[in-house]
Amino acid sequence: MDQGAWEQSVDSHKVSTLIVHDAGLIVFNETQSFADSPNANDSIDSAREKLARAVINGDETLGQHRPTTAPPIEPSAKALQDPQTRAAYDSSMAAARRAYLNLEDPTQGATHFQFLTNVDRSNMKFRGGTPEGVRLRTQSGPFHNSFQKGDVKGPRVYINTYAHD
Repeated sequence: MDQGAWEQSVDSHKVSTLIVHDAGLIVFNETQSFADSPNANDSIDSAREKLARAVINGDETLGQHRPTTAPPIEPSAKALQDPQTRAAYDSSMAAARRAYLNLEDPTQGATHFQFLTNVDRSNMKFRGGTPEGVRLRTQSGPFHNSFQKGDVKGPRVYINTYAHD
């Protein structure tokens, strides 16, 4: 089996409500403006894999009630002509495949994630959740962030994953 056929085979595997390709698209849409930084404790590829694992865990555990994410929308052919966009897309797709196939979960069951502009390691708290929040499992970064008009309003970003105990 050639590489392209193998990737297509893995991409089409169903998790619960998502397929692996959907997880990759979610990771891409969430992180396309993030890039490696010499100050990061991890590579962006590894951080995307942890993020993909949290998306997959959320889908396996909660199905259609998984935590809210960016939608799994395919970028346009024109957008993928940009080298940085193509690199982020390829990295995200590969991260989802690795996360799905890896027998070890580096996030220890994380189902939630959050992007922060600081090194905050406290529990993630959200409306309707428990007072103690959801425990931090992994923190990767800081990475460069080129889009500062959305939820991440700074030039650097940390990618945190969280899980219920």
